Amino acid sequence: MNFEFVVDGQTCLLSVEKLAKGWQINIAGEKVVVDDWWVSEQEISLIIDGRSYVVAVVPQEESYLCWVQGEIWSISKPQQDAEFGGVEQDSSLEDKLKIKAPMPGKVIKLNVQEGDPVRENQTLAVVEAMKMENEIKSTVAGLVKKVLIKVGDLVENDKVLIELGIED
Repeated sequence: MNFEFVVDGQTCLLSVEKLAKGWQINIAGEKVVVDDWWVSEQEISLIIDGRSYVVAVVPQEESYLCWVQGEIWSISKPQQDAEFGGVEQDSSLEDKLKIKAPMPGKVIKLNVQEGDPVRENQTLAVVEAMKMENEIKSTVAGLVKKVLIKVGDLVENDKVLIELGIED
């Protein structure tokens, strides 16, 4: 897939190819391999050529503000080649109600119990992976329907940790 971004006023063209594990990204003739995990709705963990980065992503109307290692970057929403069609970014409400582990790890903190009301982006649990603590946040406002984990549990990538329900 080919994309065009504007990063702090400069146009960047890149191509992205899905690998068995991660992505190969070609930027201006330079190829890098990137492995990614969404830590929360606004935070992504990247491993680029063996180095780990955590990127905070704040969506704006026409762009994203990205905070990486003390620097803030403004990145336009990508324009994708027409031959590939649109990129599906919104998940269904049913998917948003299932809070999943973004990567394998150990549950070190649980902040909610069944029946608790939660707000969007509220930290529900903390999972430690690769010596980093990752906050697991609510994707929507609602009520905790089921807690499927406890402190000390080892969890796999994409395991449902908590199920939410919408308040009536």
